Amino acid sequence: MPDPRSDDPQTSAKRYAILIVDDEPSLCDILAQILDGYQVTTVKNGSEAVQILEDTPFQMVITDLMMPQVDGFTVLVTAKQANPKTDVLVLTGYPSLENERRCRALGCTDILAKPFAVTAIRSRVEACLRSHTLTAAT
Repeated sequence: MPDPRSDDPQTSAKRYAILIVDDEPSLCDILAQILDGYQVTTVKNGSEAVQILEDTPFQMVITDLMMPQVDGFTVLVTAKQANPKTDVLVLTGYPSLENERRCRALGCTDILAKPFAVTAIRSRVEACLRSHTLTAAT
């Protein structure tokens, strides 16, 4: 059985659960492909995200900011209430200083403007994974 504190990135990635929340199904699919190798769950709106976050632990949530009914701010707050150690990466097609300040105040780990580079998503997820691995080892 693998050591849960293993420094092996592939072993750690397989245990790293990520929730992807976006009202654009094609973007959810693309993100899931980019993050192949991780335990990825996708949902198509904030309402579904809030429900799943109440019952299922995730190490990371990647959420769109502007969605109908339940927005990314609510998803961020719910994720942090469920587990303050959950990393939250916010994606937005409407970047603004006001939104960034609000997200940071609510505890988001990072904000990324759409469109984004594949390498930007992977590097941010890998940085969070390293952070979780280091925290678990101490």
